[in-house]
Amino acid sequence: MNERTRRYVHAKFREYYMHAELKLPVDLWMREWGFIHFDQYYPEKVVMRRHKAFNTHIELMNYIREHAPAHAFHSAAIYKYPDAPMGRKEWLGADLIFDLDADHVVSEAELPGYSHEELLRLVKRETEKLIDFLLDDFGFQEDQLELVFSGSRGYHIHITDERVRQLGSRERREIIDYLTATGLELSPESFLRSTADGYLKLVAEGWGRRLFKGMVEILHELAELEEEVAIERIRKASGMDKRQAKEVIRIANDRTVMNRIERGEIPRFSRLPAIWAGIVRLVTGTVRVESGDRPDEPVTSDIKRLIRLPTSLHGKSSLEVKPLRVDAIADFEPLNDAVVFGDSEVEVQGVRKSAIKLKDERYRLDEGETASLPEYAALYFLCRGLAELSLTPSASETHSPSL
Repeated sequence: MNERTRRYVHAKFREYYMHAELKLPVDLWMREWGFIHFDQYYPEKVVMRRHKAFNTHIELMNYIREHAPAHAFHSAAIYKYPDAPMGRKEWLGADLIFDLDADHVVSEAELPGYSHEELLRLVKRETEKLIDFLLDDFGFQEDQLELVFSGSRGYHIHITDERVRQLGSRERREIIDYLTATGLELSPESFLRSTADGYLKLVAEGWGRRLFKGMVEILHELAELEEEVAIERIRKASGMDKRQAKEVIRIANDRTVMNRIERGEIPRFSRLPAIWAGIVRLVTGTVRVESGDRPDEPVTSDIKRLIRLPTSLHGKSSLEVKPLRVDAIADFEPLNDAVVFGDSEVEVQGVRKSAIKLKDERYRLDEGETASLPEYAALYFLCRGLAELSLTPSASETHSPSL
């Protein structure tokens, strides 16, 4: 991002913050705050300005409007002295935070093969599964979950319930272990009980319910695939051999057997242990929690973590870090609903070949290509480092008061 582009993006962020109604956390005066500014080093060198505290809503809003940061964060924790060095803050508790991101659904090597839109669909699906777990297995109510689109490729879930605030890192780690089935016994004996008619009854509680729902969903998906494609998917994901994979496909295509399975009744076939193990591998591992600075310390167990401020802007996309109701996630379209900028024309030049679909329109840029784009699309490409402002100022730039 060159200097001219940086100044333009900063000016647009300032316009947003001058009029935005930000959603601020409870006990904001007890939170540590951190910001990444559009300084002379950004984005090549990212400097986090943290250990800040604000006594009032007005004080915080004045700071954000003055600086118009590229990224804004607050602590999940509450402290007696939030602006003190970490060792002297005096921790009083912390919200329970879950952070799901695309690079924990798709491996780093596979990421280039997915579009931004495809990654967002995958992450939304995993977020919905996590929400089901929090509601069904942990007993939280929908109004206790604060769901937030991260502004980039994932979702955050904040749980501010007083009952979880005093949980330490160890207890939070146990929650993650449960969600990821770490150390859990998932053998068929753990979840299947004999019946008089030769079938086995699946105990649909906790992980049993997750395995049941996942099993039914996967079997229906396999039934829609060509046999060789289905076999390849099963073998790649589960480690089954070809004969076992074919047995799973036969079950998926047998409507009578599937009707029994949908009622929680599992056929007692000879290769059940091996096939069950394969299905467990297919179903488990779908809820992943983002690792922080230390790979073995996920966000959820880090009781001093900073998390993005809902309703702020994400400096690498220009999209809103958008809060939404839990029951609205199915219909939420991030690349439509988190777009906040207007459609005045801005002329940009592509840095490398790229494409994105925003507000139901697809925009493409080739390396070196000059194009006139709606402001919201131009800002996306600029923030992502995919384009720079063209050498000819646009009307949008000319009327920007900060340039």
